[in-house]
Amino acid sequence: MKTDTMKTDTMKTFIFVSILAFCLPQEARSIDPPNIVFVLIDDMGWNALSCYGNKHVETPHIDRLANEGMKFTDAYAMPQCSPTRFTFLTGQYCARTNMNAVVKEKHVLPFARMVQPESTRILPPEAVTIGKVMREAGYHVGTIGKWHVDLRESINRQMLGKDKYLDQYGFDYMPINNGILDEPKEVMNYTQATLDYLDANRNQPTLAYLAHHTVHTKMLAPAELIEKHVARGYKKSPTAQGVTEDRPTADFLAMIDYLDQSIGLLMDGIQALDLPRETLVIFMSDNGGLSRVWDCSPLRRGKGSEYEGGVRVPLIMHWPGRIKAGKVVIEPVHIVDLFPTLMELAEAEVEEDYILDGKSLVPLMLQKGNFTREAIYMNTPLYIPHYSKTPSCFIRMGDYKLIRFYGDYIDESDLQKIVSQAKIELFDVRNDISEQFDLVEAMPEIALKMEVMLDKWLEETEAKKPIENSNFDEGKCKYASSHKVDENGSVLILEEK
Repeated sequence: MKTDTMKTDTMKTFIFVSILAFCLPQEARSIDPPNIVFVLIDDMGWNALSCYGNKHVETPHIDRLANEGMKFTDAYAMPQCSPTRFTFLTGQYCARTNMNAVVKEKHVLPFARMVQPESTRILPPEAVTIGKVMREAGYHVGTIGKWHVDLRESINRQMLGKDKYLDQYGFDYMPINNGILDEPKEVMNYTQATLDYLDANRNQPTLAYLAHHTVHTKMLAPAELIEKHVARGYKKSPTAQGVTEDRPTADFLAMIDYLDQSIGLLMDGIQALDLPRETLVIFMSDNGGLSRVWDCSPLRRGKGSEYEGGVRVPLIMHWPGRIKAGKVVIEPVHIVDLFPTLMELAEAEVEEDYILDGKSLVPLMLQKGNFTREAIYMNTPLYIPHYSKTPSCFIRMGDYKLIRFYGDYIDESDLQKIVSQAKIELFDVRNDISEQFDLVEAMPEIALKMEVMLDKWLEETEAKKPIENSNFDEGKCKYASSHKVDENGSVLILEEK
């Protein structure tokens, strides 16, 4: 009798718990690891989407992601493509890895005040990567598109084959099956390959890293889309590289338009697949917009710069039923945060001594728990003449951003002129998004506190800094020389500026 009573009580408890779980709101139930699609766009400025203020072209499919999901207003990436990709893959600031430059670019100002440090140009295959960590947690992990973290990529891919080459970093190659021939930038082909990969691995959690080449120059898009924007009154660019005086051109708007259509294909495709688990889509750009083809206003400057136009980027997350629709997040975040975010969602782990510089964004995404951080940091110790860039570092703490120019800075009235002295600038980027009002003299206490924090971070990460140049000649330093390197690191043809 006692045994029967115990069985009855156990059954009642099971039924009660089952009913309770069913009745709980979706946010309160346990979350199975979701599929994750990370869409990384090349050179898309913060204001290039209509949901971020673009008045020249509508982006209804990407806007849908924001309207049904979460839009971040103060998201940061590195000012150029390779450093951003290094950061995503490793979960570490570039100051820690010394991966500060585009892998096949090197710029020298022989007579400038500072000598920049040499950057790491190859992500070692033995490095800890998000691909390896997610695989270990049971995910299928695939990628397609721009990789750009290996100086010898073309040689190594040819030698190993693309499948084996990516496998050493923890990724599968997501193949294009029966793709569109000669498609501009492979936009739809990459998108369909992502859908095929999700479908092929539908019974296990999947991370798909979709790294587009668009909207980077050369400006390429379907002819009919270019003509669509010509008919709207925009001129076609005389060159695929773009001319500042012509911006925005029909070619560039067509690239944004085509990209937006690909997001429509992606979202409709995910719905049609009816996958057995939920799918989180993350949309982001790798750096600010290229000033030659896009006006990043109200942000200051553009790609390559330490100012907001170079580093503030669009970031949108779409996860129906988990992320509250229409949520806008103003907390500063950084692409370095994606590694711990994906880890938390996958219940993944790294070795105890591996340093992760970011913070999981899951509390912001699900609006549960606390999200606090001291600051966001960046070290960009390079000269990049064509972006009017001198060596600098910065810290974003709350509403404030402090920039330190190590030894020289650009004259804002003449972007070809270098002023050969160090400088500190402080901005309230919450209320002065254009970084027009330097507050160093008005707020010396805040500036000093942020300088101390920045110095401590630079020391802790062992960040490489520029040193004074023994050949400094102020009369010659404006004559910048820039060049590129080949797969062996050898200097190619020198270009006089």
